[in-house]
Amino acid sequence: MKLFAFLSLAVAAATCALAADTRYSGDKVVRFNVGSASDVAILQRAIDDEKLGFQLWTHSGIKKGKIDVRIPRATLPALMALGVPFNVLVEDLQKVVDAEREHMGSHSEVLHNSVMSGAPVQLAAADIFNDWQSYETLSAFIAGLPGVTQLPSIGKTYQGRDTNVYKFGTGPYGVVYHGGIHAREWISPATTAYVTSQLVNNTDLLSKFTFYVLPVVNPDGYAYTRASNGNRYHRKNMMPNTGSSCIGTDPNRNFDIAWGKAGASGSACADDYYGTKALSTPESANIANFIKNTPNVVGYVDLHAYSELFMFANGYTCSGQVKDYATLFKGSQLAVDAIKATTGHAYEYGDICNTIYQASGTSVDYMYNVLGVKYSYTIELRPNANSASGTAGFNPPVSEIIPSGKETTAAFIAVWNYVYSQVSGTPSPSASPSKPTSTVVSTTKPPSTATTATATTKTSATACAAAVCAKDSYCCNTSWDSTCVKEVAQYSVTCKSDDTQRLDHATFEKTRKVAAVQNAPSLQGSLNAIKSRELFPTNWVPVSMLVDEY
Repeated sequence: MKLFAFLSLAVAAATCALAADTRYSGDKVVRFNVGSASDVAILQRAIDDEKLGFQLWTHSGIKKGKIDVRIPRATLPALMALGVPFNVLVEDLQKVVDAEREHMGSHSEVLHNSVMSGAPVQLAAADIFNDWQSYETLSAFIAGLPGVTQLPSIGKTYQGRDTNVYKFGTGPYGVVYHGGIHAREWISPATTAYVTSQLVNNTDLLSKFTFYVLPVVNPDGYAYTRASNGNRYHRKNMMPNTGSSCIGTDPNRNFDIAWGKAGASGSACADDYYGTKALSTPESANIANFIKNTPNVVGYVDLHAYSELFMFANGYTCSGQVKDYATLFKGSQLAVDAIKATTGHAYEYGDICNTIYQASGTSVDYMYNVLGVKYSYTIELRPNANSASGTAGFNPPVSEIIPSGKETTAAFIAVWNYVYSQVSGTPSPSASPSKPTSTVVSTTKPPSTATTATATTKTSATACAAAVCAKDSYCCNTSWDSTCVKEVAQYSVTCKSDDTQRLDHATFEKTRKVAAVQNAPSLQGSLNAIKSRELFPTNWVPVSMLVDEY
């Protein structure tokens, strides 16, 4: 506590001065090598302290492993004082931004000016996908694709921009997909446009589905990240916040599903600020109203960056599984297999909360749980979180646009053919019953019939333990008391196969936090009971570490 109080006071003045300056001269991107529970706690405290201005880039939450963070130059002393091992990926972030904008000045800005002039413009794919294009250019490109119809604007943004939607295909089932709900994730709108350019020529899918695409859901924020006097790493929209100099609400924490709960922030200065009320942002309200009023929508995809993940509900809770978990899991599996076969990239997949972190008020949870859009997915695009270059996170080279588009198109074809087989009853080649050949590792497992049957006949606490044993979910998500942990210990002895005798990393982290906070004899005894059974293979985090560390 004293350490963080000291650091906050030491850098407060410099940080306040920095708040009005959106340049990144001297800012660094560092990769922390988080190796202990103490490292996790220290880094989490630093990220949560808004005065320090540390910006988490890796979409994995704070846990053991490699974690990328942007460090403002004003708070570099705090970085050195943390004591968590790190290496510097980017020495001066402004140089990266300057190089990016210099390239745009001779490419995308030229196209943008032509589009805005009102004169007829020929927009070839070769020109579009060699740079990061503006919202207006991407909209014009999609509008000019064969078979595409521009629908009336579904609403205005805070700054008065139209929210454009484009329709193509003649099939009976609707699919809505979009990019750019988070402003700084430039590869998302680019990939969305590329996928659209490919799908318009896929006559098979066009006969099965009617597609609706929104190239950029948050055009205000996107424009701000592109402006020479803007903020390249702004994530939110551009709505002002009463009583705060911090701009914007995160539209993807603003949907009316577990709004304002754990997994989002009530601070207007936080990147994941949930806003004043559910659906208070034009971006979330516009897309929610559009899907409500569009008939027979069965699919939805929200494209993000970065970390190479293919996910589905739920994000707001890590306890249990959604009703359609097995089907959604299968769709994800087919999608990442297709990605692997196309580019060799190995995406992880599973439900949001157990794959990355708890996130409330998200679009996918809302579409699935509230609007009943069964096949709702979110994709974290390139690069992988462990890529060698930290700049690749939100500043991938333009050469990544087409490969990202190709692998995402392959994923779309695979998952929507599978969805069609489910909603129409027509077998699809993408829904082959044979075992997938992908070596991609999912972060969760499909429900085990045997385990589920056993769990449903026992008490809720023991069923909870069975779920942990099957590595399907968190245990006792809301309480995590010593009784629950004891039940895990007692039930674990009945796990039969080596495949289920494991404790996943997320559950390990959850249990360890309780051990640290409560440090109760009863809990210690339960953990020792688990330790004594030696159920866990060496390639997984052993429960004995819970006891050893505390």
